Amino acid sequence: MPLWHVYHPPTTFTTAASKTALAAALTKLYTDVGLPAFYVNVYFHRIPPTDIYVGGQPQESVEPGVEPLAKPFVRLVGEQIAVRMEDSDGVYAAWLDKIDAALKPHIQEKGYDWEYHIDETERRLWKIAGLYAPPFGSEEEKMWFTVNKAVPWKE
Repeated sequence: MPLWHVYHPPTTFTTAASKTALAAALTKLYTDVGLPAFYVNVYFHRIPPTDIYVGGQPQESVEPGVEPLAKPFVRLVGEQIAVRMEDSDGVYAAWLDKIDAALKPHIQEKGYDWEYHIDETERRLWKIAGLYAPPFGSEEEKMWFTVNKAVPWKE
């Protein structure tokens, strides 16, 4: 299951359309490698600008004489559980290039400052609807992809 948290000030991702577009772009990254769409969760966390500090500087001026950040700052945290990537610099770089391309129209091209990181979690510590997920690329997982939900399978 890929899980993405998008932490943002109230001036960004202000419409359902802007959130849907980013969530769809992130979901497509994973469906393109064969994971079911329902594996992907994207949570938007609107953070008041007085609660966002980068490098000790506030997003919005909270005290006289303290300069706020020049641009809205968006922080993304991804967790990848369904599949662990091959431990290769080239594989990691290629995946981050795809993520950069997916995020570009939604964040970079809007002129926001941004940052992200991705954690990989042990798959054996993950269940959906009380079920272990089928092995990656298996016929059972392909069925989950087709029906777009978790259904019982023989482990």
